[in-house]
Amino acid sequence: MIHLTLQGGGHSYGYRRIFSGVDLELFSGDILAITGANGSGKSTLLKMLAGVLRPTNGEVKLTLAEQVVPQEQHALHIGLVAPYVNVYEDLTLRENLRFIGKARSMNSNPARIESTVADVGLTAHIDEPVRTYSTGMQQRVRLAAALFHEPKVLLLDEPTLGLDPKGKEIFRKMVVGSKQARHLVVIASNSEDEIAMADQLLCIEDYAPKARLFA
Repeated sequence: MIHLTLQGGGHSYGYRRIFSGVDLELFSGDILAITGANGSGKSTLLKMLAGVLRPTNGEVKLTLAEQVVPQEQHALHIGLVAPYVNVYEDLTLRENLRFIGKARSMNSNPARIESTVADVGLTAHIDEPVRTYSTGMQQRVRLAAALFHEPKVLLLDEPTLGLDPKGKEIFRKMVVGSKQARHLVVIASNSEDEIAMADQLLCIEDYAPKARLFA
């Protein structure tokens, strides 16, 4: 079973507190949507859950099969899709996935690479430099990169940004497949279509401060 928690989560940039007092408890098969106005902290909260950003307050805990995962190993079990996740534009998609596999000490066998690429509908472009891809295709590269190591937790920040209808359908199938596999999904978005896929909702603005620190 997957168990992801955040207790008393908060983050500040300098003297400016973005949010505080966020408590989350998510289990296998859950899909959470995080909503809120631009700049309200959706991406910040997602980065905290991903381990990309250390919380100013609170602690993120990930448990798999009743074993607490050390903080430094969270990334091995989490897939993150976000505009700020870089892809290597001078490499092909195949080379990008090989690089990711090597960085994660995975056995990047050709069949696994080709299967992942097929899942995001980019088989015809697998050996083309990513810099030649459209914006929507590059977003699909991020989806492939997040799925490649078969994570138990998927964190998605504005995941359909720039995607065409085919890309959005690929995303939908990915989320449905993750739920069926009893994985855990968190989506940061204000898209009605994406929010509709969730079974839980958190509005980050509900945790905004009334005034700045030391004001």
